[in-house]
Order: sequence, then C-alpha cells, then structure tokens
Amino acid sequence: MRTRRTLALGAVLLALVISACTPGGGSTTPSASPAAQKPEVTVGSAGFDESAVVAEIYAQALEAHGYTVKRQLEIGERPDVQAALTSGRVNLVPEYLGGLASYLKADVSSDAKATFDAMQVKLAAEDLIAFDYSPGTDADGWAVRKETADQLNLKAMSDVAKVADQLVWGLAPGCPTNPVCGPGLKSTYGIDISKLQVESLSPCSTEMAQALNNSAIDVAQVCTTQPDIQRFNFVLLEDDKALQPAQNLAPVARKDLADAAPADFAETLNAVSAKLTTDELTKLNVEVSVNQTSFANAASQWLKDQGLI
Repeated sequence: MRTRRTLALGAVLLALVISACTPGGGSTTPSASPAAQKPEVTVGSAGFDESAVVAEIYAQALEAHGYTVKRQLEIGERPDVQAALTSGRVNLVPEYLGGLASYLKADVSSDAKATFDAMQVKLAAEDLIAFDYSPGTDADGWAVRKETADQLNLKAMSDVAKVADQLVWGLAPGCPTNPVCGPGLKSTYGIDISKLQVESLSPCSTEMAQALNNSAIDVAQVCTTQPDIQRFNFVLLEDDKALQPAQNLAPVARKDLADAAPADFAETLNAVSAKLTTDELTKLNVEVSVNQTSFANAASQWLKDQGLI
C-alpha cells in the first residue's frame, strides 16, 4: 500500500439518516448542548497525509459543533495509533476497514459492510467503537492512460484481462506472491502476470505514475486515491470482480467518549463520512501532497465546499 495519503472530515447543521452500519442507528437532530457539557476530544492519525487530513476534518467538524478538540496527528504506523487509542492518549482516529480488521484478526473481504461488522465486534472487545464508513475507498488498484482506455475501451479489470498481453504492466516487486496482486489477478481475472511484460516499480509511487504518464508502462499498480490519478488524468479501472478487500474509511473512537457525547457527535462524524467519496479523497490528496496546502487549510476549505460548516 502507499506510504502517503490524505483525508478529510466535516460537520453538519442538519439531521442525517444514520446508515445501518452506524452504532445505534436511526436519525436524530444535532444536540444544542453547550461545549461545557461535551467531552473533550483528542484526534489522532496515522503518519501519512490522507489519515492526517481526515483527522483534521473530524477535528474542525466537531469544533463547529462546540467540541473542544486537541490534535495528535501523524503518530505513526497502525500499532502506534492503536496503542495511543487504547491507552487514552487519543480518543478518535480515522481508520481503514480492511487494514484495521486484518490487524484485529477479523474476517476481511471486498464486502465493506461484512468487514465493518466483523471489525466492530473486535473493536467492542477493546472498548472501542466505529461510526459510519465512507463510500470512498483507498485500496490497491490499476490505472491506464486516458488514450489507452479510449483506444481499447477499458473501464474495468475484466476489460483489461482481454488485452493484458498487449500491455506493459507496472507492478510491485512483491506482486508475484501478494494474494491480492499476482495470485489474485490470475484466480479472479485470469491475468497471469508470469506471461506479461512487466516492469517492477514501487506501487502507488510517483515513479510508477511517471512511468505510466511517459508510456514506459501501460498499466500501473496504484492506490485508488493517489493524487497522481487526477494530476495526470489517468483512468482508474473498476475492480468489477471485487479482488481487493474493502478499505473504506471510518471514524473509530473510544467507547467512553462515544457514551459521554451527545447525539451530534455521531451525526457529525457520519456526515463527514458520507461525503468522503474516492474522488473527494483523491482531491484532498492532491491538495495536501501536490499543492502543499496545510492539513488545517485543506480541511477547512473541504468542509465549506461540502456545506458541512
């Protein structure tokens, strides 16, 4: 997976219908409780852009609803973030369904709700709870140049499978043994990478993107919210047979915080999640990773653009 990402979050002034995957379910009206009656929130994030900007979005959205919020962004890798969360150093973080579920030894699949439900059970044992997950997903994927997509009518991986041997593939060094790369491409799409022209490049990297843009390769292994997709106008191919595990984003909080907070805590986080499509996550990544906008400024502008503050 990629090493740099970006996320965002927002707040709402109107009630939202909470989806079936939301703890508690139902829909409610944002609480008018004064800030003094609301628990203090300390938002943390993993050590890459996407996680940090989403955490900052959570923070600003909650502040707009009267919460006092502290930040501990870019803590490190998942074990570090989980240690901070379970110890109470932070009490709210953005997480990825497949990654966290796998870390917690829960069942993982391409089915976001099934993965969410399995993860939620494991979280409960740690006195943690997740709220609604985003429609957007930051997973492994494949992209082609727009002219290639137009010329060969490529929209999904099933389309690429028909012409795979006509293309040069940019794949990660570990692809031949990675279950969701080499073996998965063969079993799911009938694409045998041992019979393809392959260039070994770091996945989700600028090097990979530049190789695709310069026509050194024709298919690139990318991350689905990688800013280079928008930067170079690549076509992200649909994983139409669901090879990749669900990597939707979800806010994960300590149970004591969730229990102490009024209804607008969940509503605010769920409203943010509802707006975090794959395209919006990609735009956020472009903003912070390419345009070098600060997390705070990118989050603020995104929340305003989405009508959440």
